[in-house]
Amino acid sequence: MNNKEIASIFYRIGDALEIKGENVFKIRAYRRAARNIMDLPREVSALFQQDPSRINSIPGVGRDLKEKIVEMLSSGRLAYFESLMKEFPPGFFDMLKLSGLGPKRLKKFKEKLNIKNIDDLEKACRQHSLSKLEGEGERAEAKLSAAIEYYKKGVGRFLLQDAEYIAEKTVAYLKKSSVFKKIEIAGSLRRGKETVGDIDILAEVRDKSKAMDYFAAMPLAEKIIAKGAVKSSILVKGGAQLDLRVASAGSFGAALMYFTGSKAHNIKLRRIAKLKKRKVNEYGIFSVSAGGKEKKLAGKTEKDVYQKLGMPWIPPELREDNGEIEAALAGRLPENLLTEKDILGDLHLHTRETDGNVSVKDIVKEAKRRGYKYIAITNHSKYVRIARGMDEKRLLAHVADIRKISADISGIKVFAGIEVDILEDGRLDLEDYALKELDIVIAAVHSHFSLDEKKQTERMIKALNNKYVNVLAHPSGRLITTRTPISLDFEKIFLLCAKNNVFLEVNTHGERIDLNDLHCRMAKNLGAKFVINTDAHDIAQLDAMKYGVITARRAWLEKKDVLNTYAAGKLIKALCRGE
Repeated sequence: MNNKEIASIFYRIGDALEIKGENVFKIRAYRRAARNIMDLPREVSALFQQDPSRINSIPGVGRDLKEKIVEMLSSGRLAYFESLMKEFPPGFFDMLKLSGLGPKRLKKFKEKLNIKNIDDLEKACRQHSLSKLEGEGERAEAKLSAAIEYYKKGVGRFLLQDAEYIAEKTVAYLKKSSVFKKIEIAGSLRRGKETVGDIDILAEVRDKSKAMDYFAAMPLAEKIIAKGAVKSSILVKGGAQLDLRVASAGSFGAALMYFTGSKAHNIKLRRIAKLKKRKVNEYGIFSVSAGGKEKKLAGKTEKDVYQKLGMPWIPPELREDNGEIEAALAGRLPENLLTEKDILGDLHLHTRETDGNVSVKDIVKEAKRRGYKYIAITNHSKYVRIARGMDEKRLLAHVADIRKISADISGIKVFAGIEVDILEDGRLDLEDYALKELDIVIAAVHSHFSLDEKKQTERMIKALNNKYVNVLAHPSGRLITTRTPISLDFEKIFLLCAKNNVFLEVNTHGERIDLNDLHCRMAKNLGAKFVINTDAHDIAQLDAMKYGVITARRAWLEKKDVLNTYAAGKLIKALCRGE
């Protein structure tokens, strides 16, 4: 089990205990342990293998929780958790994935209306049963109904980072066998979609039968769905479906292109092939004579197939039939599509001074080790009390500390910043006299998500007109699987950001990819610029930068569009609002 799986079990135990009305200190213990495990820079399994006693060093993990962790690492399961889950109906805890629904409210629904699952909850909303409960109402009921609709759109899909984890584990396992000659990830995962359905893997093998046997026997497998000569499917822990397909060397490129998709991209390629009196499929590209005779022209590599269709290779992230084929035919594909190597720093980071789990010095050292030229420390402002947000006095003292650390460490520039809250009326929760002392000011919405579009847009406009704001953080406010985007006139906001030289953030923290690729594409066309940040609260979360880069690529963003590709001197000039 990895850290995320262990933490998820502890979080779920905490939820179950709260719904049962158990001791509040016991509930907090599980949740604290879950948070600390998620924030560890190393896998608990690695600590355990190195020295079992090192589990004692995890904050908040006493003897009882240590025994439970050891049980999970040793057996892959936890008997106490399984027993606890039997006390609740199947699908009950799926309701906690709904935006705005926590354990306390769910407990009320269970006790007052005997709600057992999302279908029950949806029915109660339709019948207006929820609005009659104390503390609810028609507006709360309507919001919950919208949250259910949002959730159901993503059922059966997995976050990009979760799907990638499973795929990487699978590829690593397959590579241990000499029967596999070449292995590639395909499908929506290769295209970098923020959520993934089935995980597609393509392979060239020496023996098809042995390859399929080896795949079906992998440790992650829970159930064999299908097993054939060229394709097998298994269900892995957590419910994801893995599909393995095999292709010959001469057709591997064509198969990779075909099974990467998207469906709309492939359909358009087939139309273009037909106009050229050719046929393209997973086996290759073929010329077709008047008599219907076919001759294979290419198939070994994707590049070969695209060239025979009269266009250059199209990066997988662009293959959504959003104009990429027309651009390729006209020679107008982005010339410098963003890459991870282009990123010179991370400009949204939290430390122990508020709700982070790492010191300023340690995150600076880690950033330097990764080759970054600069970073920005941007802790929370005072409105976010749960994160021990800073008031003006604390902030200015913190800035002085950052300046000193930056001066003491060579080879990397450390910018002093803040993630300042946008209040309901659009004011910022820190005074300008403090903001003007900073290198970078990131404005963010952390409350009042349910304002209507007019009020939310007016709120955002007022904040963006503050001359000290440089970045608009996670602009839509959404969490991919659990929180719907705020109601906002995005076109108006993007235009204002372009006018005011405010950079739009692509934030990759937790379940965020915000902005998403479609909003980024829209904003770029309106003249806006971007910054990709991890919003990391510990060192391990710095790894999420790659998901921001993938999103930027899907939005056709180039190196010139992204603030943290600039050299430090150019970046400092770019942050100047010019007012």
